[in-house]
Amino acid sequence: MFYDVKILDPKGKIKKIISGQELGKRYWTAFRMAEANNTLNSSGNQRVPNWVKKRLDMEYGQFQDRSILV
Repeated sequence: MFYDVKILDPKGKIKKIISGQELGKRYWTAFRMAEANNTLNSSGNQRVPNWVKKRLDMEYGQFQDRSILV
């Protein structure tokens, strides 16, 4: 699945070769760790930046009192 990777030193000589199998193993290990950290349950609450809230309150402040009565 992966090609061998050659790591060169500044002079251009081969310093290290990482095999395709090792790269595949590293990839799938990182993939499984990333998948384990993902959750399907989210709070669903999205934070609104303060500057947006203040601006909306200034522009539509007259509707705040009305929503309380309904």
